[in-house]
Amino acid sequence: MSRFFQSEIAARGGKHAFSNVKFKKGNFESSAPAEAGTLLELIPVHIKNPPVIQFVAYLDTMSDTFSSQHTPTQPFGRTNPYYIWRSSKRSIRVSWSLPSSGQSSALENLNNLSWFLSALYPSFKETDTATSISASPLFRVRYGNLISSPTSDGQGLLCVIQGVTVTHAIKEGFVAMTPTNGARSLIKAAGFESSVSPDKKLLVPKLIKLNCNLDVVHDHALGWDHHTGQWRGGLGARNYPYDFGLVRDTQDTPSAPPQSYEVGPAEPLPGSIEARQRAVAINDTTGAGVGTKPGETIDPAPPTTP
Repeated sequence: MSRFFQSEIAARGGKHAFSNVKFKKGNFESSAPAEAGTLLELIPVHIKNPPVIQFVAYLDTMSDTFSSQHTPTQPFGRTNPYYIWRSSKRSIRVSWSLPSSGQSSALENLNNLSWFLSALYPSFKETDTATSISASPLFRVRYGNLISSPTSDGQGLLCVIQGVTVTHAIKEGFVAMTPTNGARSLIKAAGFESSVSPDKKLLVPKLIKLNCNLDVVHDHALGWDHHTGQWRGGLGARNYPYDFGLVRDTQDTPSAPPQSYEVGPAEPLPGSIEARQRAVAINDTTGAGVGTKPGETIDPAPPTTP
């Protein structure tokens, strides 16, 4: 009977044998190995009593993209437009390898992969119609402090998974399993005997490559408090986005709040009718405008020079 490699056992935090995934009932807290960053863990929260899907964190690449959108407003007489912030989006792209060192790890990889791909579909109230969607696919994803929730300590980052690509590295070969080569005892010990026929034959690539896009669903406030200069969302959210930082020095006394930068009409050109009319509008108590005599009016048009 094939066993897990020591590196695979260590990644899971100790002694391990092939078994079915665990299921959550009361909370979505991540496992200790996922918190330590040795496992990439996904919990589909849209499923009742969701499975805890785990992959040994053989990560190939991970990129974090923060995209901001602004609406430009071009006032008359101003060289550059005003840019009004509209939204910010965070997207994480992760790719990792799924090697199978033997029958035990091949069966575990295949089982977790099946749960993962199936969890990309929504939950339904009725099984015979597609119009009764009760919950769209939503995941808690955890990988150490790099993919974690800054507010719900111990939980993964709330995400929508836009797409998953599975690449079977065929040239690396397969782990082939039949009832006669020991796989049957592994399947029976893990509790899959009733769902797998005695003559079942399985092929699992020795290496599977996966990548997916995680669009983050922020479950806390973002941005800065105008009066205090602190990051919004409470003490936990101040560790955004990598569970560390954004703590002000205790000796740093906040200054006066910054001025609000609101979009308004462009300043009139010096010497124009608009400038002279504005000067009259901010006149003193005698009714005289800046640069005018009491009772003086502004001509509707500037004098022309012959």
